[in-house]
Amino acid sequence: MKRLQLGLLVMVGTLAGAVVFPAAGGANVVKVTTTIEAAIGAASPGDTIVVPPGTHHEGNLVVTQDDLTIRGSKAAVLDASGHSTGFRVGAGNITGDPPVCPDLSVHDFTIKGMTIRDASFTGIFLIGVENFRVTGGRYLDNEEYGVFPRCSRDGLIDHNSGSGGEDATVYVGVDDNITVKNNKLTNGVIGIELENTTNSFVSGNKLTNNVTGILVVVLPGLPTTSTEHAVIERNVIRANNLPNPFPPPPPFFDDLQLLPSGSGVLNVGGDDITMRDNVITHNDSFGIGIVENPFGFGPPDDNRVVSNTVLKNAGDPDARAFLSADIAYDGSGVGNCFADNVFETDDPPGIVAGFPCP
Repeated sequence: MKRLQLGLLVMVGTLAGAVVFPAAGGANVVKVTTTIEAAIGAASPGDTIVVPPGTHHEGNLVVTQDDLTIRGSKAAVLDASGHSTGFRVGAGNITGDPPVCPDLSVHDFTIKGMTIRDASFTGIFLIGVENFRVTGGRYLDNEEYGVFPRCSRDGLIDHNSGSGGEDATVYVGVDDNITVKNNKLTNGVIGIELENTTNSFVSGNKLTNNVTGILVVVLPGLPTTSTEHAVIERNVIRANNLPNPFPPPPPFFDDLQLLPSGSGVLNVGGDDITMRDNVITHNDSFGIGIVENPFGFGPPDDNRVVSNTVLKNAGDPDARAFLSADIAYDGSGVGNCFADNVFETDDPPGIVAGFPCP
């Protein structure tokens, strides 16, 4: 992104709802004066929109320009009550049977800071976006998701905080090459979810008081049919013991009904997932769980669990927990292995020693 030379700014004009300043390199700084929507409408590729402190009662704000930055402090609050999203970046949709992602339509998007809250779907939805960054914001009590990239690639989600929501606060679904690092996520059903996605990197996050800290899963009805090639490292995953708000099956309405409260990291059929150097403690059902996928996508293969500290888990297992220990593995799949972990219990007992890494 272009570096703004703020000392050189001079005011050149006012468009409807926004003041536009020139900056070095041909870009503009667009300051919100009435609505964020008006500022987006006034912005051109390469511009930065500055959102002032205060509560902005808006939502379903659509960004389709390339190379756009939206910036505000955490005191700049987007209250999206009554709207499905706070921001939507990209205009495409998944279509067809079998489903197909839209083409990449937005390139180089950044949002820095802000608080986005109370959307009925997600705080920010990025679809068909290449090279994005979501950084330094707060995502609070959005009904399902906080940050949700879909059919997107080459993204960074970092240094955000988030809480609340009936699904994942950070939901990486049907994406490629997404990094999720140094976020603090609490009080949601899932802290971070990797779903039908590839080449993910999840590092340095702090996850506490969710139902499940990190979920790796493959689900039906999406353009891709695997979750693979991920690294989950150096995260602190502690006391994710929030009660699951969804009733257990039967009847079966939603995959979220299957999640045991007290899950640290749960891999449901993901392949080539490396979990290393994490600290996973005080989760009531299990610290790390690896199991076969129940939705027709087969067992987990080629997963490595190495050099983690996994202690004081499984103290009060949820009735939905299939296995319960510091490290739980149902023995399915091929190429799964464990090495150099600090743990006290495994389920079935002895399963970790039975699958050493070469």
